[in-house]
Amino acid sequence: MAVSAAGALTLLVLAAGCGGEPADGARPGAAPGASRSGGHPGSPDKRQPEGASVAPSASCGVDANLVPSCGAWLGIWPRTTASGAKSTDLRGNLAGIERRLGQPITLVSRYYGWNQLPADATDQAWRDSDHLVLMDLRARDFGTDRYTSWASIAAGDHDAYLRKVGRRLADYGAPVLFSFNQEPEQELERGSSVAGSAKDFAAAYRHVHDVVVAAGAHNVRFVWWVMGSMGHTAWYPDLYPGDGYVDWVSYDPYDFNTCHRTDPETPAQSVLPFLHWLAHSGLGDGKPVMLSEFGSNGSARGDWYRGLGELVRKTTRIRGLISFDSSVAGCDTRVTSTDDNWSGFRSIATDPYFRPPYPGGAR
Repeated sequence: MAVSAAGALTLLVLAAGCGGEPADGARPGAAPGASRSGGHPGSPDKRQPEGASVAPSASCGVDANLVPSCGAWLGIWPRTTASGAKSTDLRGNLAGIERRLGQPITLVSRYYGWNQLPADATDQAWRDSDHLVLMDLRARDFGTDRYTSWASIAAGDHDAYLRKVGRRLADYGAPVLFSFNQEPEQELERGSSVAGSAKDFAAAYRHVHDVVVAAGAHNVRFVWWVMGSMGHTAWYPDLYPGDGYVDWVSYDPYDFNTCHRTDPETPAQSVLPFLHWLAHSGLGDGKPVMLSEFGSNGSARGDWYRGLGELVRKTTRIRGLISFDSSVAGCDTRVTSTDDNWSGFRSIATDPYFRPPYPGGAR
């Protein structure tokens, strides 16, 4: 685990039934004008995923790193209303989506910019309704679009702020998944002058981890969250902060399709190449995997989402997946915007495999 045993969560296998946001239209991680590489060039990996899926049952539990013992968490970034209109009312959006679905969605993601303080009132409301929240803190001020260099973070120049973040997370009083600067490839694509080098990122990640934990946030589990682009594999060994600092490995498979003028991809072509690369590289060996953003821009998105659910059921290292329910810069992955999109997402959400019991956490 990325924290000491003294901070182990109290929810070990106890299931009896198992800031502000970026400006409207802005992708939370990307600066205006930043490119978003992705997809997986080259021949698709034709190997089949290993493992047999098991539907959650009353005997399922949750371990100290928030990994369900069977099944996988389904989540959403609720950037739209239930009818697909974009809205910054994240709490209201999620409530409406859950009403349309007829059931709760366990996992919810948030994106925080530098100088913001998670967890806010929205996170607290989700905590109190037994949602599990994944929070990312990016080294970019969403208001000014100014970056804080990763090297200065690693050097301790911002520890006063990070201690506040750690205390806020500790005071949250429930389990939380936490990421530092998701998809750092976005900065690296624009050059090391933007935020630093891959090694600078890893050093900053380790320092953020240490300061947050020292502030008492033993309820936090740390997520190393990257694009998972096969075009960036040379960066990943330097971006990886080390097994002692990572509880989950996460990446973002997309069928970019028409929005990037790339060839259509099946779920297997979007998901499996990086997963197989991880296995071969040894990075994060044995750690659970999350798909922290997913979406399709194809013409048959309902079928793509249904196929994704089927793939994840067969790929048991993947223990969580989150819909990026938004549209940004010509890429539209809203699962709420059409009946076809919704039917595909609903097929995942109503599958018991993606509804492992979540016991919540002590307040």
